Amino acid sequence: MKYSIFLFFFISLFYNSVIAQEEVEEEKDISLNIQYWLDYNSNINLKDELKDLRIMVGYRGISPHVFDKYLATASYDILNTKSPEFLNLKKPLINSFHLGGGLYYTNIVESDNDFEFRLMQGFSFFTPKIATIYFKNYIRLEERFQTSFNGSSWNDSYRIRYKISTVLEWKHLFEFNKGLYIPMNVEFFFNLKKADRFNDVIRISPGIGYKLNDDWKFETFISYHYTKITSENDSSTNDFVIRLRIYNLSTKKGLFKKSKEENIKDLIE
Repeated sequence: MKYSIFLFFFISLFYNSVIAQEEVEEEKDISLNIQYWLDYNSNINLKDELKDLRIMVGYRGISPHVFDKYLATASYDILNTKSPEFLNLKKPLINSFHLGGGLYYTNIVESDNDFEFRLMQGFSFFTPKIATIYFKNYIRLEERFQTSFNGSSWNDSYRIRYKISTVLEWKHLFEFNKGLYIPMNVEFFFNLKKADRFNDVIRISPGIGYKLNDDWKFETFISYHYTKITSENDSSTNDFVIRLRIYNLSTKKGLFKKSKEENIKDLIE
């Protein structure tokens, strides 16, 4: 894991240098922009096989070069195995519960830098499959606390995020425990109280993934994001994001071989 983190930061610095070379002197218009996101994700099983610790470190750059963002998040995930008796369900309605937090540092080229501390609580569930396609729904509440490095006070904001995700099989190449697959997700943001900066609205993310083995998988997305820049005016941006996600799953090997359905669901983030 140590060498993976070193590799991650080396690649992020490379991205940063490439974007910096594109910088020009005139004022930059980012209403239409390209962003480069890179993140490393580690999934650590705890003593109880139903509980995981998920850690992510990431870098986000933009062209034109107006900021660099660095982030680290952690979440405590609990797999749910029970449902209320009166529902009389074979499987629980809620698949898992999530509790976590994150640190976000934004180095803004022509303004004061921004720091954000974030708390999050959420849950996920699967809706009935359509044909052979499974859909995972993830709903979470976020409390965001932002400050700028200019002596200003903290700004608090709150929002709800809803993401629906799926994966599609890559015929003849996908073996349900390794190989190519197609991840897709759409995420909506409902701002209960807007933040001073960076109020997301919607993200549409098709991609392609490859599961190397039970421990490693990689996903690349070309996404469209619509974002409100500040809460003071109606300025917004259309972001086209190229994202590489590296996963070190570190999962425990169970006593029984997973079914095709379980392997597919495990791929859906």
